[in-house]
Amino acid sequence: MNSQFSIPSLPETPQCSPNQLIQLASNLPDATISIPSVDKVLEAIEQGKADQLSKLDWVYCIHAKAQWDQQNIDRSRKTSAAIWKVAISNSWLQHQLLWRLALYYSGQQEQVLAKSLTQSFDIFANSDLVSHLLPVQIIRTLRSEQAGIELAKIACEHRVNQTELLNTIKEDLPIWIPLFSRFIEEITPYFTTICSPTQQQVRWLLSCLDEMSDSQQIKAVNHLLTNVSNDIANNHSLLVDWLRRNYRNGENWYKLSDQARQRLREWIGGINYSDFEKLVNLILNRLDLQNFESNRLCSRRDFWANYSNRFERLRILLPTTSQIAIGYQIQGDVDLLEDDGSEPTEVCIFDFGEWFVVEFFRGRGGETRLFPKNSKNQQILFGESTLSVKRIRCLGGDKHDHVYLWQEFSPTWLKNHGILPNPNTQPSRNPTAEKLRKREHSLESWQREIEHLEREARAYM
Repeated sequence: MNSQFSIPSLPETPQCSPNQLIQLASNLPDATISIPSVDKVLEAIEQGKADQLSKLDWVYCIHAKAQWDQQNIDRSRKTSAAIWKVAISNSWLQHQLLWRLALYYSGQQEQVLAKSLTQSFDIFANSDLVSHLLPVQIIRTLRSEQAGIELAKIACEHRVNQTELLNTIKEDLPIWIPLFSRFIEEITPYFTTICSPTQQQVRWLLSCLDEMSDSQQIKAVNHLLTNVSNDIANNHSLLVDWLRRNYRNGENWYKLSDQARQRLREWIGGINYSDFEKLVNLILNRLDLQNFESNRLCSRRDFWANYSNRFERLRILLPTTSQIAIGYQIQGDVDLLEDDGSEPTEVCIFDFGEWFVVEFFRGRGGETRLFPKNSKNQQILFGESTLSVKRIRCLGGDKHDHVYLWQEFSPTWLKNHGILPNPNTQPSRNPTAEKLRKREHSLESWQREIEHLEREARAYM
């Protein structure tokens, strides 16, 4: 019967006698099989031969140390301390121990490391050679009842946000442990414990806020606004500018608590008023003013201090003479006032929410003008790069004087337009009949002067 397939031929089986195998084995070099044990590791450490131990030896020792401790209770702490001392100069062993210690303290795996090794950690951590290392600092925090706050402090000291921190330590520690996802909620609570934060610490805070989820950020900003003093805000316009951009307008504004919204108004106003105050002080110090001009500027500076909470924005316009004298000492929105033949004066434009207030510091008239906040006025007063005294006066607006007793009457004028002073501001005094007559006389002259200036402005434009 013919088969369709042929059976392949197999090679012959080699004939090997037992004698040949014995001879082959006898020619092999002697080999000693080393079985890992905790005692072996400890003996090597005692003899100063820890560098001769294999990674397998160390892995077995770390794994079996807890059981070994039960049988050698009196030696458990001392031997664990010896292992940590070796880890100071052995980066591989260091990594093995720190990784397991992080898991132990986070409650992920309680049996991952012998208790004696966890108790001896400070022997290692207090060494000058390793105490500065970020993983070591982080594990110290894991033992704290305020681990989140402590970790936020470390992140601040190293100027890293959550993402940067995790990228830095991901090779050294298990970054999935709960603390690393929770500590971002402690960023603002930690920041509010800093008495006088530096510019670098503020930049760190903003970097952390920027990477938060919407809900995390809202919670953090609410806490920040209600727990940081106005003095700190006044010293860090960078922080206030970030809050103004992200929370003063739009839906985020309404997600803040009432208290937080009020504080943000105060912060923004405080920063802007401080720019106004600084401008007045520089003018007083740098320009050769007559006494009545200096007194007028001081009285305006002090008057508007009562409205600092309302300053949403500030634009400063300087004549050439003032810009040369003051130089670049004023930051913020500062522009050159176009020369239109008017007497030299500095001009400040305040954004008070629903109104724009324009202050003429010096020269004839020296009035305050009030304009409704509409798109046209906003474009002109805050949008046009070149403005002049006559250009502003041509816009009209409601006017108030700075003649005798003006401080007593201006608050009522502002209140009638919905502009209220800061809380706890002392009310205006009631002037006597004689003082009122003196004011009326001064007011008549001022009104004639303003009418003349406005005619000049219209003719010029």
